[in-house]
Amino acid sequence: MTNSYDNIVTTAYHGQTLEQLLEAPVDALKGVSAADADHLKDAFGIVSIGDLGRSIFLRRAASMVRAAVLNHDSGPPLGWSEFFATAPIDYYVNHPAGRFRLDFGPVYYRGRLDGSARVIVVGQDPSTNEILAHRIFVGQSGQRVQRVLEKLGITRSYIMLNTFLFSVFGQFFDGLEPISEEPIIEGYRNAFLDRIIAENEIEAVIAFGAGAQHATVRWSNAANFPVFHLMHPAATEANVIANWNQHLPDIRAVVTPDGDGSVDTNPFGATFAPEDLTPIPAFDLPFGVPDWHGQNGGHSNRNGNKEIVWHAP
Repeated sequence: MTNSYDNIVTTAYHGQTLEQLLEAPVDALKGVSAADADHLKDAFGIVSIGDLGRSIFLRRAASMVRAAVLNHDSGPPLGWSEFFATAPIDYYVNHPAGRFRLDFGPVYYRGRLDGSARVIVVGQDPSTNEILAHRIFVGQSGQRVQRVLEKLGITRSYIMLNTFLFSVFGQFFDGLEPISEEPIIEGYRNAFLDRIIAENEIEAVIAFGAGAQHATVRWSNAANFPVFHLMHPAATEANVIANWNQHLPDIRAVVTPDGDGSVDTNPFGATFAPEDLTPIPAFDLPFGVPDWHGQNGGHSNRNGNKEIVWHAP
């Protein structure tokens, strides 16, 4: 089936399919001259309409404009959306172990995909609050992770991904470890991490929990970065706090705070306080998510495998 873009391309390209138009020269776009196309080629190596749309410079400029004008995450830019489209979804769906909760789909990331990230955060799998927002680390655990970033002075220069794209049944050391090592699952996760470091100037990797620690240990490029293995925020509170307080000074030593961030050198207290649930920034969440989602702990729970109950505050 053809897609008509006749109103935005020159007459010579009328009636072409979308796939053909992406291969067409840039001056096939109305308003772009042959001289303009030559300048784009000379300056940025852009030859086709597809090259223009995928340009990392265009993506970064658009990200800055969105940050200034919009207060939500508009989704992955073209290059990243194409990468996510290659995810091994069928492999997860048909996995013989039956360890994945498939009914509400995969969740890929949270944070910056525009080349501005300096910290990689790795988790294990999405839970119900994450599925509803379609971003990882959104519920109570995510808000505690956000507090760690806040204490480092990091307000937005991060990108988060999980060990698994789908929510899981059970604990990591109860049969999930070998699944994490399977070439298709591990290969895609490592390709995700490799793409991040190719496009960003990463200063540190923070892995929360056993699954994330296992994932980073098995990533060959981890040797090129400071990697910190922290307990998962949903583990026993006293142990989590002791572990985080132990590691935070070392993380601060290698991470550059954001310009609008404020480094907090005070350790966490004996128990988590209400202020240790830092709201998930609206610019991390899709347009239309309620203002209260990602704040004041979690707002959802499972009522069976095919049903999630979402609670307004």
